[in-house]
Amino acid sequence: MNRTKAAGVPFRPARVQRTFEEVVKQVRGQLARGELAPGERLPPERTLAARLNVSRSALREGLRTLEMAGIVELRKGRAGGAFITRGNQQVVSESMADLLRLGNVSWSDLTEARILIEAIIVRAACERATQEDYDALEDNIRQARRLFDEGQLMKKTEVLIEFHNILARATGNPVLAMITSTLTEMLRYFTRRLGSETTKAVFRSRRRFMTAFVARDAHAAADEMERNLKKVHRLYLKLARAGGVRPNATGRV
Repeated sequence: MNRTKAAGVPFRPARVQRTFEEVVKQVRGQLARGELAPGERLPPERTLAARLNVSRSALREGLRTLEMAGIVELRKGRAGGAFITRGNQQVVSESMADLLRLGNVSWSDLTEARILIEAIIVRAACERATQEDYDALEDNIRQARRLFDEGQLMKKTEVLIEFHNILARATGNPVLAMITSTLTEMLRYFTRRLGSETTKAVFRSRRRFMTAFVARDAHAAADEMERNLKKVHRLYLKLARAGGVRPNATGRV
């Protein structure tokens, strides 16, 4: 941008940072510099307020903000206080769920993201999965089939969704596991609104997937996963239209 154009930009006066925001900024800064570590207890309220030169009410507001962000845990009692957490991926999941409720993410958006990310996860898990991972996936399929046979379709769907979290953990990569957990929480939001599909096709797909997965045939396993995700996508679109349900606030699917 040249100087002439910049002169016409409607800049507004900078807002003075609120006191509690300085508390948040300093704690985050110390984390970034390695001066605070997970599990560490912050100084007592009176001491910390004095060090930061803020009121105790501003300090409490800052700590509550950090707690909502999943950075600090506030414990009560004699052994209580403010402790640095080890991270809380639920905070990320809840933020993404808010995007769904506000209508910024559609069912089609979610399916596309899952197809792209699960392809990476399947390939990594094929290389790294252990017998324990295979057993956990097989147990998940058996549990889902039992629930299906008992007519507990929504519980069956919840278990089938968990299959993807187990698979992501088999990669040994916590970032992939966190991303998958966020996506599956979003998926749960949609399925609770739309209901459960009632076909046995998913179990046949799971069996084909496991055959390829245990053989460490990443290409075949990824292809089967993609086919299943696309089929589930079509089934839920059909459920939405049949029930007159709009998957999100904007009506986008």
